[in-house]
Amino acid sequence: MTATSPDFSFYINDRNVWLNGSAVAYALIGYGFGIFCITQQTGWVNLIGIILITHTLLWSAYLVHELIHGNLFQRSLNHVIAQILLFLTGSCYSQYRAVASLHLAHHKHRADFASFSIANYLNSLPKPILNWVVTLEWLYFPIVEFGLRWMVAISPFLEPHRRDERLKNTLLLLLRGGLFIALALYSAKAVVLYFVAYISFINILRFVDCFQHTYEVFQFGEAIPQFDLAYEEANTFSNLVSARWSWLNLLLLNFSYHNAHHRVMRCPWYLLPQLDAELYPRDYRQYVTLAQLVRNFHQFRVDRLFGNQGAVIETENGVSLEQFVGAVGVSFLVAREPLDWLKQPVSKPTNPATETA
Repeated sequence: MTATSPDFSFYINDRNVWLNGSAVAYALIGYGFGIFCITQQTGWVNLIGIILITHTLLWSAYLVHELIHGNLFQRSLNHVIAQILLFLTGSCYSQYRAVASLHLAHHKHRADFASFSIANYLNSLPKPILNWVVTLEWLYFPIVEFGLRWMVAISPFLEPHRRDERLKNTLLLLLRGGLFIALALYSAKAVVLYFVAYISFINILRFVDCFQHTYEVFQFGEAIPQFDLAYEEANTFSNLVSARWSWLNLLLLNFSYHNAHHRVMRCPWYLLPQLDAELYPRDYRQYVTLAQLVRNFHQFRVDRLFGNQGAVIETENGVSLEQFVGAVGVSFLVAREPLDWLKQPVSKPTNPATETA
């Protein structure tokens, strides 16, 4: 399965404060400069702003992932920086400890978790609303992802057992809302351009996330089998930006070296290519490139809302990705703790996109 079994202590113990600090500085300063660019009158400067905001949001998300694993700084500093980056990404309404606990459970149990079925929830909606959701997703507007984030933001106000989060979420909603209003008053165009960048960020994030696992999905509190390393390796995929030019994977902070990350989750982002080269041969089955998955992401953009993740099929010539549908709503930025009524079972999910009138 793996080429070698090296001593992982070097990867676990190495912490380059300068590299990590530079990555965080780029995310923060680049984001601020991106906001400046989208407020300008020149079109090409606006384009730079959209690209900068999109990319710094991506790095912010992946830096939060690194912070969850304790791969950047000391624990207390990790927590503070994570809160700042979660604010930038719009995922600050989830409690950081809940986000971290859910993601670490994903590693510990080699499974994905959900407190409710997105497919069942969508099928419980009135038909006109469901049709709008399907249409928006078909047009690459990530309405389901936005819905999950808004559920997290408003649920403390509707669930008595989460009343302790109400003040925090109220202040965050007022602060973020006030900043967007101020930006709109200064430049209405800038708000539109920011929205374009944010949708681009969400779509890229979900594109990368949805093809990294074919794990079983369990409800919170459900008994989970003891999955072994072989299961983890066979159901985890390193969806590289480029296998030939490894430096391109830095665009995603090396998050695409996902098998290596799961093997040694305390390995920092800048050492993942080196660890990956030690662990796996170049013809390793689990390597796929994002270019290979563009067709799947497009073809199954509605189907994955209503079905399972599909499968990677073994063939005589390697593997086939034709049935690799991908997951939805698995972002490590959102702790999916919904309103209580969403947990109630509803009818068996069907895909309205395949129904005939």
